[in-house]
Amino acid sequence: MGFGESVAVCFRHYATFRGRASRAEFWWFQLFGSLVWFATVLAASALWLAAFEGAARPTEDPAINPDSVSWGPLSAALGVLLLYALVIGVPTLAVSSRRLHDVGMSTWWLALLALGLGIVVLAIALVEGQRGANRFGPDPRIVRSVPAMS
Repeated sequence: MGFGESVAVCFRHYATFRGRASRAEFWWFQLFGSLVWFATVLAASALWLAAFEGAARPTEDPAINPDSVSWGPLSAALGVLLLYALVIGVPTLAVSSRRLHDVGMSTWWLALLALGLGIVVLAIALVEGQRGANRFGPDPRIVRSVPAMS
């Protein structure tokens, strides 16, 4: 499974937390999410800086004088980050869940993310999946043949 196919599969299964995902599917989507995150941070940073560009004096504190901030660009910066969370964050959690299923583990292991232990989930994602079907579904590495249409 290549880069484009992995991204397409993850968006097709946008919020599907059932089933299994191969290592290739998981890691290619992680690369895609990282590239999009880089672009998102650049856009949000530019908007954030634009929000404070019109400050009357550099010593003016926005907490004291909220009129020194352009709220439009600031809101847009937060909107860009929220959009990333919805468009990329949800399928990232879903593919992570399916990857955990591939190694025979429950989705509850994603709770480690809330504890700041995401590196553990990434380490688990490196492990080869269980061969054959397991309680979460069929092996994602087995290519299902499609019967030829006559």
